[in-house]
Amino acid sequence: MTEQWLIQDIKKLLRHRNRVVMLDPTGQCSFSLPILHQNHINVIQTDNSITEQWQQEKEELMLRHEAETTFKDGPVVFYVTRQQDKLSFLFDYCFTHGCLDLSHPQDWLKKKIFNHAGLQVQLDNPMLLTAAKLGIGKDLAWWKKIVQDLEEVINLDDELLPFVHNPDAYLNTKDADIKRLFEEKLHELLSQQYISKPPKTLADEVVKRMFDGLVNNEISETLLALYYKWADSATYRPSLDTYIRNYKLNGTANPWSAHPDHCFVKLDLLALKQIAENVRDKSFVSDKLQKLKKRIFSSKAQLFLPAWWQDVWSLFHADTNPLSACNNLNAFVEYYTGTFSKVDRAIRNLYEIFLNDATIIRPLQEYYEGLNHLLLQTWFGFYSEYKSDQQGYLPKLFSTAKPKTAVIVGDGVRYEIADFVANELQKHFKVEKQIMMADMPSETEHNMSALYVGNRKVLPLHKDREASLSQTTSKTIVYIPLEQLNYGIEADYLLLTYKDIDSVGEKLQQAAIKLFSEFETVLVDKIALLLNMGYQEVHLITDHGFVLTGLLDEADKIDPNATGKKEVHERFLRTQDKQTNGEWLAFEEPYGEYNYVYAAKNHRPFKTKGVYGFSHGGFTPQEIIIPKFKFSKIKSQTSQLEVFISNKTDLNEVPSELFIIRLDAPKAPTDLFGGIRKVQIKLYAGNKEYQCSDIISIDANSIVDKEFSFGSNTQVQAVLIDAATQEQLDTAIIKKSNLRDLGGL
Repeated sequence: MTEQWLIQDIKKLLRHRNRVVMLDPTGQCSFSLPILHQNHINVIQTDNSITEQWQQEKEELMLRHEAETTFKDGPVVFYVTRQQDKLSFLFDYCFTHGCLDLSHPQDWLKKKIFNHAGLQVQLDNPMLLTAAKLGIGKDLAWWKKIVQDLEEVINLDDELLPFVHNPDAYLNTKDADIKRLFEEKLHELLSQQYISKPPKTLADEVVKRMFDGLVNNEISETLLALYYKWADSATYRPSLDTYIRNYKLNGTANPWSAHPDHCFVKLDLLALKQIAENVRDKSFVSDKLQKLKKRIFSSKAQLFLPAWWQDVWSLFHADTNPLSACNNLNAFVEYYTGTFSKVDRAIRNLYEIFLNDATIIRPLQEYYEGLNHLLLQTWFGFYSEYKSDQQGYLPKLFSTAKPKTAVIVGDGVRYEIADFVANELQKHFKVEKQIMMADMPSETEHNMSALYVGNRKVLPLHKDREASLSQTTSKTIVYIPLEQLNYGIEADYLLLTYKDIDSVGEKLQQAAIKLFSEFETVLVDKIALLLNMGYQEVHLITDHGFVLTGLLDEADKIDPNATGKKEVHERFLRTQDKQTNGEWLAFEEPYGEYNYVYAAKNHRPFKTKGVYGFSHGGFTPQEIIIPKFKFSKIKSQTSQLEVFISNKTDLNEVPSELFIIRLDAPKAPTDLFGGIRKVQIKLYAGNKEYQCSDIISIDANSIVDKEFSFGSNTQVQAVLIDAATQEQLDTAIIKKSNLRDLGGL
């Protein structure tokens, strides 16, 4: 309000003759000068260092001349740091024009506060003047709180964050009285006697007190509020990260005594190691996780909560009791997809972070394997009910599919991965989740053949499977790798292959785990892109899942002790003769010279040559229960402004290097919404984007022309998309003509 009161008085005086003398002989109101400048009022001020009378008179004469020449038609405030009776050439201005006398600024302030708030001011004069400076930008309610002693003049909740972020820059902008008052408040916060210190030193002490309070859970409300605000600020957070890196934790720091929203990963790791060391002590683990619950599920300082705490929580809160109620295969599948697949995901995420730290991951793996053992015992009990539905799935799907159908066939997309993808996409699209039972053995050549061909026919080459699918369905199916998908691709029936998960998994084994989150992002982005390109349905299926062995000792591997001729794979055996091992499950699956496939009642690998870690081919739920998901668009309840490319005919033959794309947005008579739409044009050559427009705002009933170049191409495709939703709105083919542009001749 301070600046408003000042400007109100100044403007009222300026109305008379556009000149005002502002008297401030004590120089206490210099803080008002920036306010005048911000309001486009010219300020001419006297020089406080001039003391000789003749020099002062000369100065006033020159100031007056400047006002009547340089600022002849503009408003001028003479800021004078002399008593009125000491003036010469500016003296008459005080009477003939306007004069704001701030010789006693406290009296002026008290009058303003009383007139606007009806309150008598009890603050001493220096504090009142300090409040005036701090009151710039504050409202009347703030002044009422200050006058009634309901709030401190300096509110640390507002001022602490910019100070600790850049102490020197912050205090260098403050007047001496405000700076001293602020420093005194900081010393009160630190329970210290006032001592003049460099700003950086003072800031370091404040931050250390805040961190110490978080570590010991003895932190003041002021510092906790500072921490939350700091952690939540994109502008200031980099300085917080720097302070955290430089803070040294006390060697006796106890993770169980820390504030639940602390920012120290070292404390989290210490807590996790203690849980891992005592993993067999259920009471200990339960008690510690209960203490961690507030931290794990807190909405505060999420930036500093390691994501793996959620996985630890999921692992130790997995409920296997419902397994006893699974009296058929369907009930088991429902339990696995709804509950245990999340445990599979949790241990996979923990492998990604801690695989190289055996002291943490081995106990967690041991706990997971105990849960998984209960799962597998129930699962193997439904062996007789198992029946794969993979054979000939794609021929059936495409035979009945309508145009604008896309199918993503992943290689090794485990159910938990697809479930995560679906959960990300269901925020914007309709998702239908079903499952498919993979065939045995659950390996790529066999199960891809099952999907593409069927009739238990195995085709080793992928191109042969694609040829068989096209021939069987009599549909023109376009086949591309998922990574090559872009807006420039057009096909009624599209099949996209995604081999990264299985390919990288087999090459890198457990090291591939660190890349899985990137694979999930690719699936999310590409499915969204397909739906925005106008595909009515997008299906996500796969050939098989996978298991992760984690830390593996030689004794953990299974001896492939089979009679007769055999072929040993990591997760299954092929044999000529029938076997009698009660720990193996048999599947009649002729392949070459072999008649049977055997899988162990275990998730461990057989002893084979090569590396271990990522594997498939066996008969576990993780390998067999796989996703059969369908994604589609949710119909919008509100209409959008229609925008399309209206000069497609002209674009069929363009005689020059440059061409114009014309966008038309006719508004339908019944269109009550969508009066404006933001769009973008992307240009593709050979299915590769080579140019993209800025975002274009187009109004209803308007036309927009945008110029582009061929960029050494003879034919390009333009794709018009909605800038917000990325929905494809229209496309056009642009061809360069062999005729030269004759310039109108």
